Amino acid sequence: MPSPKYTETDSELAWFARLLALPVRVYIVRKIIENNNAISKKDICNVPFEMENILKHITELKALGLVKTNGSKLNTIYSVDIALFNRVVGKFVSLFGNLNTVIDLPVIAELPETMQEKEEPVTNATYTASFGELIKRYRRSLKMSQEELGRLVGIDRSELSRIECGKKSPGAEKLPLLSRALKTDIDTLSKEYYSFRIVNLIEESGFSGIVLESALAKMNYLFAAG
Repeated sequence: MPSPKYTETDSELAWFARLLALPVRVYIVRKIIENNNAISKKDICNVPFEMENILKHITELKALGLVKTNGSKLNTIYSVDIALFNRVVGKFVSLFGNLNTVIDLPVIAELPETMQEKEEPVTNATYTASFGELIKRYRRSLKMSQEELGRLVGIDRSELSRIECGKKSPGAEKLPLLSRALKTDIDTLSKEYYSFRIVNLIEESGFSGIVLESALAKMNYLFAAG
């Protein structure tokens, strides 16, 4: 059987898809573009992942040619190669636009109102991208300063600030104190704490889907054995 003949566009689109295959990389590119295609190293604290993980992916995106750096070593500015980005995105648009013209997609009728899924209530954890951001939301909902919360849980303001911006994770031993200070159920807080830790570990691995699938298989085995 003859091998398929891939075009240069096929290869470039596949390369770009692999380049952005991780949510953290999509997030980095989006944040850079939203900041007028320039984000400084000092502003990386606003990105809701650990700094070491973010910088690792930025370095990889830079090596692959999508992200560029400007400025001095003390004031590094990251930007996206807009020419490359627009060229590849244009090819994606062209590809799917052509598919839409040759495939007769069925029209899906709306479900009767009684059969439609009800919208789930939004919780504080729903739209937070790090455990620290969740802590900040709880704290602000109580109109509590960082100094006040830090005093209640036994950490100083600077450390709490690092936690809230995702540069550091609090130890699990702080969860009971945080729960009492933030008037939050300990089970809910623990669930969010450990789920974010798992997400960060998977993101750091660089192979989110593969690692998650393997972890789930191990969990199923352990639960079955127990």
